[in-house]
Amino acid sequence: MPSRAEIDRVLEHLEDYFNQALLPFWIERSPDPEFGGFLTYFDRRGQPTGETVKTFLMQIRMLYSMSAAHRFGCGGGRCAELAAMGARFIADHYWDEQHDGWLWVADRAGNPLVMDKVGYGQCFAIYAFSEYALACGDPLGRQMALASYDAVCRHMADTRHGGYLELMERDWQPKPPGRAGGDRKSLDVHMHMMEALTSFFELTGRPSHRRRLQEVIDLILARML
Repeated sequence: MPSRAEIDRVLEHLEDYFNQALLPFWIERSPDPEFGGFLTYFDRRGQPTGETVKTFLMQIRMLYSMSAAHRFGCGGGRCAELAAMGARFIADHYWDEQHDGWLWVADRAGNPLVMDKVGYGQCFAIYAFSEYALACGDPLGRQMALASYDAVCRHMADTRHGGYLELMERDWQPKPPGRAGGDRKSLDVHMHMMEALTSFFELTGRPSHRRRLQEVIDLILARML
């Protein structure tokens, strides 16, 4: 068992690395000054690789990261600015007005390339927009967190067997079973759903959202561990 002094040294090292190296790296390099959103492909020297595709997964993870960093007092206000920019880019380019939910891949300008619905991304949208609302107080965060939650409950929830579907077509029809993964339910997605609903309940305080969170926890404990 490490001593308290050893733990403190590790924590100090991690905090210094995060504030002096890791967070500045992404603050300086990732914002896309031309189209908005975040550029996320860099080589080991921190140079752009030339790949400019914008996956929903990386855009929504960057929104969460910048929001959480600001919420914990990091970035001197710059993280809040980048979170606001990222939230607007995501809301403008990835939300599916026809079928609800979030599209999966766009080009640099935000034009959709892959319109599948991926459960991992849908639950992470609840997570990131909830964190953004809690960190920055922007009504857009609450609006998009609620819209994401509504889409997940109406389209992803498996009301027959419990849990959540994961790999779907744009119109939310499950992909074929087997290699296409339409019949898959992973611990990974359900653990992220638990995270998402924890922050979502912190945001809304609604008893119904707490009950939904408990349902996910119970399912994980009963079937996936």
